[in-house]
Amino acid sequence: MKVEMLMPQMGESIAEATISKWRKKPGDSVQKDEIILEISTDKVDSEIPAPAAGTLAELLFNEGDVVPVKTKIAIIDTDGAAASATQPPSNRGNAALKEEPTSKSKPAPVTEAPPPVSAPSAQVAESAKFYSPLVKSLAEKHGVPLTELDSLAGSGQGGRLTKEDLLKYVESRSAKPAAPSSTPSTPPPAAKAPAPQAPSADWSADGTRVVMMDAMRQAIADHMVRSKHTSPHVYSMQEIDVTNIATWRAKHKAAFEKSEGFSLSFTPFFLEATVKALEAFPYVNCSLDGKKIILKKHVNLGCAVALGNTGLIVPVIKKAEEKNFVGIARSLNDLAQRARNKKLVPDDVAGGTFTVTNPGVFGTIIGTPIINQPQVAILCLGAIKKRPVVIDDMIAIRHMCYLTLSYDHRIVDGSLGGQFLAFIRDYLENWDLNRTL
Repeated sequence: MKVEMLMPQMGESIAEATISKWRKKPGDSVQKDEIILEISTDKVDSEIPAPAAGTLAELLFNEGDVVPVKTKIAIIDTDGAAASATQPPSNRGNAALKEEPTSKSKPAPVTEAPPPVSAPSAQVAESAKFYSPLVKSLAEKHGVPLTELDSLAGSGQGGRLTKEDLLKYVESRSAKPAAPSSTPSTPPPAAKAPAPQAPSADWSADGTRVVMMDAMRQAIADHMVRSKHTSPHVYSMQEIDVTNIATWRAKHKAAFEKSEGFSLSFTPFFLEATVKALEAFPYVNCSLDGKKIILKKHVNLGCAVALGNTGLIVPVIKKAEEKNFVGIARSLNDLAQRARNKKLVPDDVAGGTFTVTNPGVFGTIIGTPIINQPQVAILCLGAIKKRPVVIDDMIAIRHMCYLTLSYDHRIVDGSLGGQFLAFIRDYLENWDLNRTL
C-alpha cells in the first residue's frame, strides 16, 4: 500500500513552506511519527513526522524547494518493513555520495534498515550534523569547507550551527592569516600582505556586502507585503497608567516564580485584558472573506516571539477566553520556550484570531505593527516607563506605557478601535490590588 505524504499547513494564512532538510532517503525504513524532514515558513521551523510505518519509496521535492501546502511531497510503501531490504544499499550509497564524498569508497553494507550502526564512523558523525540551507550557502560564500564547518561548535538547539555562529567564525577567521585553508598555489607573501585595517574579502570595493534572505525572512517579507496590499491600515494609540499592575506584580512575583518555575512578566496582564476586550468587541476578533464577516467563537490569541536576528514566530494560545491569569501565563511561557527551541508543531501556529506583539521588552516606546492576515487587528505593547503625570492637579510618578492598535479599516472603524483600547486601559488601570494569584 502506498501512503502519500503531504506538505502540512503550518497556519491558516500560510500557503507554502520550504523544505530545509530531508532526514531520510529513498529506500530507508521509517516508523510512524519518526521525523522525515524539516520545513520552514515565516511562522515556524518544524520537524515533520511520517504518517505511517514502512519504506520511504520516493521523494518528490529537493531540499530548498518551496512547496504549496497540501502538495504530495513523498510516498511511503507500507507493504512491510522487509521492503527496505529490497532497496539495495547502493541506492542509499548514491544518495549519500551527494553529501558525503568522504564515504564514497565504503557504501554501507546493510541488509536491513536499522544498520546505520554498522556504517563507517565518519559517515555516522557526518549524518549527525545538520546545517540549514542558509548556513550552507554562507559557508560556500565565505569559502568555509565542510570539514572546517564540522569542527565548529554551534549554539543552536542540539549544538546546531547557527548563522550567527558562522558569521562570528568568519570574522575571527578573516582576522587571522589564511594559512590553514590556503593551497600551495597561494604565495606565502599574499597571506601576510593584508594590513589589519584591510576590508574582509567578502566586502566589495565600494564597501557593501550582499547577504541573501533565508527562507523565513523571505516568507515574512511576502506575508507583510500581502497584508499591506490587503488591509487599509489605521492606527490608534492609548496611554495607560499601569502602576496598579506593577505594584501587584512586585507583591506576587516571588510566590509566582516559586509555584510556577518561571518569572512573572508584564505580558500576561495585557493578554488577559486583551481577551476580555475581544469578548466585549467581537468584531475585532473576526476575519473577512470578500464581503463576508467571519466572527470567531473563540479567542485564539497569537503572541509574537522574537527569534534573535533570524525572524519571529507567532504561536497561538488556543481558547484563551477559557484560561485564567495563571493559565495564560503558563501557555505563554510554554509556547515561547518551545518557539525558541524549535519545538513548535503546526497546530501551535494555526488558527489565530488576534495577535499581540511586545517590542516594549526591547525598550520600544511606540510601534505600528502590520496586521497578521487574515486577522483584522494587532495590538502592540510599548515599554513601561516611570514618568511624571498629573493626577488631581498634582504631579505623581507613575508606571506608564503606550498601546497601539493597528486595524483593518474595512471592518474596524476609529470608534470601535478607540473603544477597544479604552476597555483595555480601564481594565488595567483598575486592577484589583487585593486579587489573589
